[in-house]
Amino acid sequence: MRVSLQPIPTYAPLWIAKRKGWLQEALQEAGQGSVQWSTMRDGPLQNEAFAAGLIDVALTADTPAIIGRAAGLDIEVVALAATSPASLAILVPSDSPAKSMADLKGKKIAATKGSFCHHLLALALQRDGLSLSDVQFINMSGPEINVSLQTGQIDAGVTWEPYISQILSSGKMRVLMDGAGLKSGNEVIAVNKTLVEQSPEVVQTILAAFQRGHQFLQEHPNEAAKLIAEDVNLEPAQVEEAFNKIIFFPKIDEGTMSEFEATQKFLHELGVNRKTVDIAQFVDLQFQSATAP
Repeated sequence: MRVSLQPIPTYAPLWIAKRKGWLQEALQEAGQGSVQWSTMRDGPLQNEAFAAGLIDVALTADTPAIIGRAAGLDIEVVALAATSPASLAILVPSDSPAKSMADLKGKKIAATKGSFCHHLLALALQRDGLSLSDVQFINMSGPEINVSLQTGQIDAGVTWEPYISQILSSGKMRVLMDGAGLKSGNEVIAVNKTLVEQSPEVVQTILAAFQRGHQFLQEHPNEAAKLIAEDVNLEPAQVEEAFNKIIFFPKIDEGTMSEFEATQKFLHELGVNRKTVDIAQFVDLQFQSATAP
């Protein structure tokens, strides 16, 4: 089984399970084979890996997962890894006069096209009576956004952890707003449908390892932060601070499904997705008992 992680604190429980060897151990004990790990920068790269048949499982944001499904990837969401509105944010230079999105009208704003940060930007603009056409949108990756903010090439950047903590540590940037009240920052566990159908017990083992990692994080946050700091490109203190902003392993509920629907509507209207996604078919609820209450 091949599992792809991103270097993001919201996936901490499975990073812990990787570092501790718990998933490998559980698979072997159950006679379910072994695990091959890979780290990828973002969801679009994971979609490419799914399409190429290189991975079976990915921890990713809801937006790229929906993009992948709409593009024909035979994947399902089997659980929420985390939600964290504070883990995606709109950043501006500390000396920027901007106090609201209205102050950024006509300005250069960067985000990764089709990401949940792109959706956050659209929602934030909408709340102030604006739209994406009212700003100069620039498509950039997370690392590029940080560099462009620091060099003054853009007026604002919409990004996620660990890039938020990395750039805030410079003392030259501030958060204009985060996802609170707009975007939950849903992070999902996406699995190849063939694995779900042929080996549901393997999916259960993955979720159990995630749950074990979550329990360890709750009981030993300082040790957990030190354990995975290098994996998520942050200092241990930054990782531990990030933990306090994240709800790990929540249930998929009606609110979650509504957010998925809103996301797929945004992607379709934006033209990123030519097809819409049947969210009820996309989300597999058979594993809900494996997640925390």
